[in-house]
Amino acid sequence: MVFGRRTIKAMTRHKTLAEAKSTEDGSGSGLMRSLTGLDLVLYGVGSSVGAGIYVMVGLGATIAGPAISLSFLSCGMACILTSLGYAEFAARIPVAGSAYTYVYVAFGELLAWCVAWFLILGYGFTASVVARAWADYFGDLLIKVCQSPQVDLPTLWLERLTEWHIFGDSVPYSFSLLSITIIALNTAILLRGAKDSATFGNAITLMNISVLVLVIAAGIASESIEMDNLRPFVPHHAPSVLQGAGLVFFAFIGFDMVASLSEEVVHPEKNMPIGIVGSLIATTFIYVSVSLAVVGMAPVDLLGKNVPIVNSLVANAYCTHSEQLLHNATKVCLGGKHAPDTIQPALLLVSRVVQYGAIFGLMVSCFTSLMGQPRIFYRMAQDGLWFPIFADVDPVTQVPRFGIIITGIVTALLACFFPLDALANLISLGTLMVFTFVNGGVILLRIRSQPDVVAHPHQYARPSVEGNLQQIESRQRQNKIGEESRLVAILLTVYTAALTLASVLFTKTSSKSLGTISIIVATVAAIYITSTPESWATDRSAGSVHGHHFSCPFVPGIPLLGIACNALMMGSLPLTAWLLCLAWLVLGLTFYFVYGIHHSALQHNDRYSERTPLVSLAPIPHEKVTSYS
Repeated sequence: MVFGRRTIKAMTRHKTLAEAKSTEDGSGSGLMRSLTGLDLVLYGVGSSVGAGIYVMVGLGATIAGPAISLSFLSCGMACILTSLGYAEFAARIPVAGSAYTYVYVAFGELLAWCVAWFLILGYGFTASVVARAWADYFGDLLIKVCQSPQVDLPTLWLERLTEWHIFGDSVPYSFSLLSITIIALNTAILLRGAKDSATFGNAITLMNISVLVLVIAAGIASESIEMDNLRPFVPHHAPSVLQGAGLVFFAFIGFDMVASLSEEVVHPEKNMPIGIVGSLIATTFIYVSVSLAVVGMAPVDLLGKNVPIVNSLVANAYCTHSEQLLHNATKVCLGGKHAPDTIQPALLLVSRVVQYGAIFGLMVSCFTSLMGQPRIFYRMAQDGLWFPIFADVDPVTQVPRFGIIITGIVTALLACFFPLDALANLISLGTLMVFTFVNGGVILLRIRSQPDVVAHPHQYARPSVEGNLQQIESRQRQNKIGEESRLVAILLTVYTAALTLASVLFTKTSSKSLGTISIIVATVAAIYITSTPESWATDRSAGSVHGHHFSCPFVPGIPLLGIACNALMMGSLPLTAWLLCLAWLVLGLTFYFVYGIHHSALQHNDRYSERTPLVSLAPIPHEKVTSYS
């Protein structure tokens, strides 16, 4: 049989906490711990506040109207719930790999591979999309400089660099050679080491934040923010807010990128929760504040889909609020001829600054994506699921050199030759799935094990009656917890599927009754999950072994709320995103069954040999605890 007993056993094999935390082979060739909590917060903000703020505000406003700020707030609140689970995993398993490693411990190898495959989608494709957007911004600025009276140079060569229609102008397909430049620059910086990379990223992030603060200040100082622009606040009803949240969700992948740097952080048990939760709170505040200011400065129709922040400033520089409401406002207010005494030069100056700021914001967003992807490859290669050369670490800079180079080459080719800007929904869907697995993983991990405890197969092998009784008792306990965790895993699947279906029914159909039934099914599943008394009693009694590590509070309540938010946003995404997601997943599973499953490092583990039965991750009696903190 293709999926025989051995194959199923291989797909479900998982790491123990101790195995997940073991990062070096004794040669000292691991990654260097040099990053601080502040580095992580700035890295997370930089990875999120890029394309999301400079582009997605306009796209989201066309769906949700002024309530796009509520969409960003919804995403932020959902991510805060998920980030608490991330923080617990990152503090307890401070290694590269982020969600991939966490799911490997909680769910097993096959689902860990699927999560890694979605992370490749999130990191690699995001870097390519942002690089192409950067090329468009930068190329447009260069063209304007060359066409100015002071310079007056031909711009055909610049247009070829940013949008070269090799098959003729009648064919929409074009190359973007300039996008290779930013990826090459970022790759060269990443090869210098984690600390130098963080210094560069921090500087660009601070510049980016300063520009966004300037936008808000300019709107307030010029009295350009009009309450009329915010009415009606939810013009397309509540489902549009959810749809807008699903669209912009990929902009919040930053805290997963923070988790991917765990192995390079000083005192990760303290700094990882600070970096993950802190960067998310800061990102949410920036998105909500800027989106409110931008939508308040101009009608949604004037913002456009490409440069909404610039358009909001230019419209107020040229036109009054009443003029912005005219039918020809787009033509008049976004570059028409005006008398000098009617123009607000300060707003025009700020719009120029924002254009340059967008270049830096997109640069740091691309940079952080390129920094996170090689760490995923590094961990997968160490686990045998990816090519071994990706686990090689440069002896001087202590970074995964080959992974950085290959990531740079592939993302540069994608950015240059493939227009990927239509994949925002696909990236959001993949990210939401990853976050859902992490939330579920926290619940299963609490059921299966106490923190920092690992069972050794021969720990109770004593030549005595007492030792044999303890062995039997321990195995019975493990079997019971194994059955309980399998039941909870099934209930989590039902819970997530029911909420996703409810979201589809409420946002895309008029079948409110079926949606209500789905919510009832999800509620019943949640009640069963929270009423597994022995599991949560064990978790509460294990407080002493949680030690100084950060723990997600109110488990399983908070993870279940996180899953609910993720499922509702997944269901709001279009069918095309689901179809593309299925195609991407089939491609990944093909690679796993051709290569990964046969090269997994766990297939050489005694726990998964034909002679030794699979040992569940289960708690051990307190007096037998062996800690690996």
